[in-house]
Amino acid sequence: MRRAGAVIASLILCLGAVTLQAQDLSEDTPLGWKAIPLPILSFNSDLGFQFGATTDIYDYGREPSVFPEYLHKFHVEASHYTKGQTLAHIEYDSSHLVDAVRISASLTAQIDPLYNFYGFNGISPYDRNVDRNDGVAYYNYKRSLFRFQSNFLGDITPNIHWVTGLSFSYYVNEELNFSGYDSSNTLYHFLRERGVIRDDERKGGFFEFKGGMSFDTRDFEPSPSKGIWGELYLVGAPDILGTGYSYLKFSAHFRHYITPGPDWLTLAYHLAYQGTILGEAPFYMQPNIYSLLFKQAYSEGLGGLNTVRGILSGRLVGNDYAWANFEIRCRVISGLLLGREWYIAVNPFFDMGFITRPYRLSELATALDESEAEIDRKARALHKSAGLGLKFGFDRNYIMSVEGGKSFSNDDGPFSIAIAINYIF
Repeated sequence: MRRAGAVIASLILCLGAVTLQAQDLSEDTPLGWKAIPLPILSFNSDLGFQFGATTDIYDYGREPSVFPEYLHKFHVEASHYTKGQTLAHIEYDSSHLVDAVRISASLTAQIDPLYNFYGFNGISPYDRNVDRNDGVAYYNYKRSLFRFQSNFLGDITPNIHWVTGLSFSYYVNEELNFSGYDSSNTLYHFLRERGVIRDDERKGGFFEFKGGMSFDTRDFEPSPSKGIWGELYLVGAPDILGTGYSYLKFSAHFRHYITPGPDWLTLAYHLAYQGTILGEAPFYMQPNIYSLLFKQAYSEGLGGLNTVRGILSGRLVGNDYAWANFEIRCRVISGLLLGREWYIAVNPFFDMGFITRPYRLSELATALDESEAEIDRKARALHKSAGLGLKFGFDRNYIMSVEGGKSFSNDDGPFSIAIAINYIF
């Protein structure tokens, strides 16, 4: 009932949107460099106080202005918890640095002493009583990550583009070593002891090479009201650094934006699939969800704010998986504030995802003393969630997002709220 009430309430807001629209926007447009800084301040009982900042920086050029497009964009994010968790992330995006080529690049460094880990294939039951409670942090281990990513996109036709890219990732994975918690009572420790996670997966680095095509007819990239955005590409990782692993993955995305009537109401959906074609990836590379354009610092497994919202982040990690997002985007009010364009929108959503081919099926069957058929059956279960988002848009390109969602199964976690930047697709 609460989920239904949230959706109904947002639809009522949509019905009143016409009367709430502000006067016509000014013809004045931003010029030159513009920055939108925001502080990061929070408290976590385990990690302590968090402090930091996030900033989007745009170069709109001199006259004539290219607004609402931009010449260059930087996104910078840095935060630190007083008990150890640290994140530093920077992104760059431009279609003007190199003629006829769009370049997107990012650099990420993270140390996480309480990295969330829910096993593989979504089959491990979730118990809130052992989730950072009474000396037990069952769903955590320590992880450090360094990653560089780059993508290049050029035109074949006005709507069809070639895509290529290169990334490098390096991981260090360690047993939980956090004051007050039992390092021997974790899911990571259990799977390591039983050989599902192997000794040679404690650390490692990979170069990944990407190639494919993109089809794009969106009218405006940050918040499209009509058009289609599709992607097909391969990601290959040869064993350059001698890890003993190599793999080839396939990724496909189809996104459709429909505005059936007034421009304040848009229907949007996203269908996606990612799978391993050849070889095997180590467990720490397996959760990566690949994207041509970066929405967040990282996206891992199905669940969390980038894929199936309202489900535990990284809850579903398989060899192959599929997911879908459906939402109604309704701009409730818009206008000018201190000479800058802004709007407020709501987006009720429904998400789902499932494993189409499990990861390390035989190893899990041995470790759990279950048949492969039973684990395969559990892994292919459909996971669903629903919720409501609130968006605050500024200068058309900057979108702050707050989304709350709840899974349909308690095994996928409690109600969650995520604060981030951008629509997820």
